[in-house]
Amino acid sequence: MGSLTIRFNIVTEDRGEGIVTGEQAESAPAAYHPVAFTAPAAPGPVAPDRVAADHPDPYRPADFAVPGPTAELLREAVPENTALAYRSRWRSFQSWCADQGRVALPATPQTLAAYLTFLALDRGLKATTADAHLTAIRAVHRAAGAAVPDGLAARKVVIAAQRREAARKGRYGPRKAVPVLAADLPAVVAACDTGTAAGLRGRALVLLGFALLARRSELAALNLSDVELVPDAGLAVTIRASKTDQAARGVTRRIHYAGAEPVCPVLAVTAWTGFLARNGITAGPLFTRLDRWGNVGAAAGGRYSSRDGSPRDGRLRPQAVGDLVAAACAAAGLGIPATAETLAAAETLAAERRRYSGHSLRRGGATAMLAAGAQPLSVSRHGRWADGSRSFAGYVEEAAGFGDANPTKGLL
Repeated sequence: MGSLTIRFNIVTEDRGEGIVTGEQAESAPAAYHPVAFTAPAAPGPVAPDRVAADHPDPYRPADFAVPGPTAELLREAVPENTALAYRSRWRSFQSWCADQGRVALPATPQTLAAYLTFLALDRGLKATTADAHLTAIRAVHRAAGAAVPDGLAARKVVIAAQRREAARKGRYGPRKAVPVLAADLPAVVAACDTGTAAGLRGRALVLLGFALLARRSELAALNLSDVELVPDAGLAVTIRASKTDQAARGVTRRIHYAGAEPVCPVLAVTAWTGFLARNGITAGPLFTRLDRWGNVGAAAGGRYSSRDGSPRDGRLRPQAVGDLVAAACAAAGLGIPATAETLAAAETLAAERRRYSGHSLRRGGATAMLAAGAQPLSVSRHGRWADGSRSFAGYVEEAAGFGDANPTKGLL
């Protein structure tokens, strides 16, 4: 995968790689003095020569310089999955601007609004996807030190597209991933051929994700050293960082043995780690890549490398985790309603299947725990939701249903 070169308005103390030549600087737009980095978008200050000119003493260009180590940490602060998405969306925006004869950087508010209209009408993207493109474009502007274009008109386009989409489909409210419930797990596990490496990995991935209420990024980030088998108790799983723990303080969550062996996450994970150990893998990522030739981990084929260019470690990416969960659900026949023959078209059935994703485990696990009588606060903390999370409050409402917690029960 090619890297996106973004011109950051940063002056570093490192005079080696990353500094443009005098010839390059002269050919750059006069609006800012660039320093080129082949790295994901990261926050950066505006050009020191320009800012210093706008501010009287005591400021000097050095006051706005970012040392090399600082610039590196700023780049690392952007999650890799986010950086990949930003690169892809920025390339799409650049290509459209080139076709339309418009300037991509810095873009005008009118260009943003026109581009989002193109995404919604011509490409048929959902409003949430168009909004994600807008976020990426504005992030690249911030990283480049260019003036961030006003997104008000573009946001109005997104809202209008969302309303049009809802009216067309007769569906209002957010579309959620279909939960994988406890009753679904036997079918999903049975669809995993545990006589193969892929089956062992798939079973461990699904059961651990369900019991851990894990995000796909959290599952992808787990290392073998993060999973400790506690005799006669279960697994102690350390999550080093997450969406609600950006500072990487880390938390440990404990998973009990299940009463039924086929759906026991502890047994499934130990079977998978045992397979890795037999193949000489005792460190590194927990969930690794596999290829058709039987290679495991770093030896498995693939086009992705690590962000810093070092040799890949064979770790599954979050997107791959979600794809594996969706594939396991499809193999188990989930998403096929009992009255499939009443569906208007085959593509409707396909769309229903695609609604299973990596998030299905997290949503289903939380719903199952709440329905089983677990305290909402315990479930929320176990799943690492932020206190007061609106998303988690929705799961509590769903689990309550028409039960005793429903405020209308016995009202009249």
